[in-house]
This record gives sequence, structure tokens and C-alpha cells, in this order.
Amino acid sequence: MKSTFLRMALGGLALLGLASAAAVPAAAQAPASDPNYAAIDSYVSNSLAGTPGFALSIVHGDQVVHVMGFGTASSGSPVTGDTPFVLGSEAKSFTALGIMQLKERGSLDLDAPVQHYLPWFRVADPTYSRQITIRQLLNQTSGLPPSFPLETPVTSVASRVHDLATVNLPYPPGRLFQYSNSNYDTLGLVVEAISGQSYGDYIQQHVFAPLGMTHTYASESAAKAGGLAPGHEWFLGLPVAFDNYRSDFIPAGFVVSSASDMGRYLVAQLSGGNYAGRQVLSPQGIAEMHRGVAKDGDLTYGMGWADGSVNGIPVVEHDGDAVTFHTDMILVPGTGWGVEVIANASSMPVNLSNSIDATAKGVISTLAGQPAPFTPSPLTTYIVFDLLVGGLVGFQVWSLVRVLRHPVLAPVGRVRTLIHLVMPLAWRLPVAAVVFGVIFVELGGLLGVSPLLMAETDLGAPVIAISGLLLINGALRTVRAYRSMHSRHAVPATAASLRVQEVAS
Repeated sequence: MKSTFLRMALGGLALLGLASAAAVPAAAQAPASDPNYAAIDSYVSNSLAGTPGFALSIVHGDQVVHVMGFGTASSGSPVTGDTPFVLGSEAKSFTALGIMQLKERGSLDLDAPVQHYLPWFRVADPTYSRQITIRQLLNQTSGLPPSFPLETPVTSVASRVHDLATVNLPYPPGRLFQYSNSNYDTLGLVVEAISGQSYGDYIQQHVFAPLGMTHTYASESAAKAGGLAPGHEWFLGLPVAFDNYRSDFIPAGFVVSSASDMGRYLVAQLSGGNYAGRQVLSPQGIAEMHRGVAKDGDLTYGMGWADGSVNGIPVVEHDGDAVTFHTDMILVPGTGWGVEVIANASSMPVNLSNSIDATAKGVISTLAGQPAPFTPSPLTTYIVFDLLVGGLVGFQVWSLVRVLRHPVLAPVGRVRTLIHLVMPLAWRLPVAAVVFGVIFVELGGLLGVSPLLMAETDLGAPVIAISGLLLINGALRTVRAYRSMHSRHAVPATAASLRVQEVAS
């Protein structure tokens, strides 16, 4: 799940993409008592146009009522309800469920320090190391900073948690919400320490198997044997297949599942932990997981789930991003509806314009008999994004050519001279610094990624190119203004020197 900042940062892209308004057919606004699934499929297909493959699951009460696949998997085969996708941060809800199962069996105290179960657990501050509790990890209030170092080599969950020994917490444990994958990697190791099983084996035995989730995996080898293919990362709108499975982030973001299996999981979440007569957690435990306690913008985070609203409808939700996959799951406890949307492609422009998350919310609105919110498709987002990037780059190139081909007239007067020397960089430097700071520092910090990784995305690369052209343009104008001014002053001096020589002769 992203911060509210991430949901709004490129809202302008969505506003510019007016063409996608037509993607919401009037027929999709069927009353909740009689959903028009064909119209919903049409809405989803249009809203996610440009995505290589995606799938939808809708549940109501104790039934999975509709599953549909769209497009193709990376292997070129059609996406079906059983096609496995990486879930991203939706995986956190599975880890939270495992912790709550251990708590209900009396094996774990949510308010006990992590060191009670992992004696070696450390952060840089010894006092904070002793204070962090299991509940704080679940609620994302441990103080651990955002973490998703995708540019580093794949290690293991244990190595990632051991690496926390050098991390300085920006806030004391329990003070503030701060979304961090490290919280749930640590919880995955707690599950292992208490159960005596690997995380994957425990979740398979105690969650996947009871719920009949036969296309769901918590290990890379099992997922690939089950048909997991690489996801895609868009680059300026072109999907490029990548295999970037991270076995060192499985409890936080790399559980693999299908739309059909996630339908069974959502039924259990809506039915007090029960699916087809099999109970994976008590109704009280499910309610505690769903109950938001830590404020995050317009959401309130619970335990792998967050309280929120869609068109004024109270919901419990969680989205997920795994760089080349994006997912969103939404529950409406008041009416018994649940929706899962999974896509095998992801990128920053699409995530920030909210295409995939907005599609899931649009389905929820439709099921409630309300108009679906405006939903910019990835295709629309990239048409607007590419035009914007192309326009800005083109303008800077044209400006450079213009200043190189046309002589710069020397300014007259000290004020005008100062303006010509200072102004070309006086406004370009702050603009470039602000844009760079927002994208690479603010956004990168919220995502827990380095500037190097940001530079490799199709959001970061254009920012670097445009900022660089902007500064080169300003520097060239300043240099040419200085040379022109210097030449103008040199001409009278030379003429005066010649006159002195004539008089002397």
C-alpha cells in the first residue's frame, strides 16, 4: 500500500487523460442486487487497457461469484483465474494471519518484544531493539524506515532482518505509522521461530491448504513450478518482461497467488475466518486484523489490512506492488462484497496515476449501484505521459538549437547585463532542484528506494534528461551572454588603442 502522497503525486496525469472517461460504460452501473458481470468485465478491460495480462475475482458472502482473466501471461498463454501472479504487499495479510493464528493458539503475545522470540533481533539503538513489539510490527508503528532495496542482490529474509542491526530509527517505536517491508520480513521469521517450520511450509499448511488455494505459493521454486512467469515493467508505455522474484521479501511482498485462489481467501476474510466449513482464524481475530489503529493519510492501518472508504462506502483493503506486478484487494464488510484485481505489469507513472487501484474501486462502486470513479487506463496514462515528456524534451532541444544558431546581442547597461548573466540559471536551477528533490528524494524516500533505482525507472530517467537539458540550456545562455558582453567591451578598447598609436606616430 502506498502513501497518500503516492496516490496523488501524479494526479495531473489522470486529469489530462480525459479519453479514458469513455472506458466506464453506463451498463456497468448495475444495481448491487443484480450485477451485470459482462459490463463489469468490459469496464475492467477498458480501465486496464495496455496491460499485458490481468485478472478479476468477485466474491459475495461465502461464494466466489465471478472470476475472469484478460490478456496474456508473460509466456503468451491466456490469463485465466488460475494464472499465478506475485501479490506484492497483499502478502502482508497472509503473514499477519499466520501471526494471529499463533496468538490464538497461545504461542505468542502480540505485546511481547520481538526479542522474546528472536533474541538476536537488533536495530542500531539497543534501547529501541528491546522495545519493538510484535503488535508494532503488525501495525507498521515499530519505527523501522521504508525498505525495499531492489537494486541490491537477492539474499534471504534472515539476512535482511539481520541487516537491521545497523539501521537508525527515525522515530521511537510506537510513535508513528511508517510503512516498512522490514516489519513483515521480521514477522515471517517470528512465524518460523515459534512454529519450527519454514515460513512457506507454515503458510502452506495452515492457510493455503485449508482454504483450497491450490495455485498459491510462498517459495520461488514452487511458484515457478506452478506456472509463474515474469511480470512486466513498463518503459514509456512499452511492457518489458522481467523476472525479478525476491525470495528475501516473501513475507512482505512475494507470496504468489491466482484470482480464483484470492477469491477463496477474500471469502474467508468476509466470513469470520471460515471458508467452506474450514476455519483459519476466529471471527474476533479477523476483526482485529481489519481494525485500523495507525493513521496513514486517508487510511487507517490495522494488521496487513487498512480501513478506508470508496465513494463513501466503508471498506477494508490492501494493495500490492512488486515492481513488475500490481494488485489490489477490497472488502465491503457491510454488504459482503469483495474484489481482487491482479496485473502482471507495473510502473511508477501507472501506480501514481492510480490505474489499477482505481479499477478495483470502480468495481466496488459498481457493485454498490454507484457510478464507477474516473479510471485512467495505463494506455491513457502513457499517452499523456509520453506526450508530456516528449513535449518538454522537444522544447528544451529546440531552445538549445535556437540559442546556438542565433547570435546573442550584448546587453546595454549594467542592470540588463546582470539580468542576461544571472537569469538563465536563476530560475532553471531551482526548478531542476525542486523536481529532482520531489522525485528522487521525497518519492524515493517514501518508497524506500535509492536515487540509483529511481534513475532507472521511466519516471526518473525523463526527469534527469529534462533537468539536464534545462541546466545546459541555462548555462549556455549565460556563457554566450558573457562572451557577447566581453566582445562588445573589447571592440571600443581596441579602437582607442589604435588611435593612441596613430597620435604617437
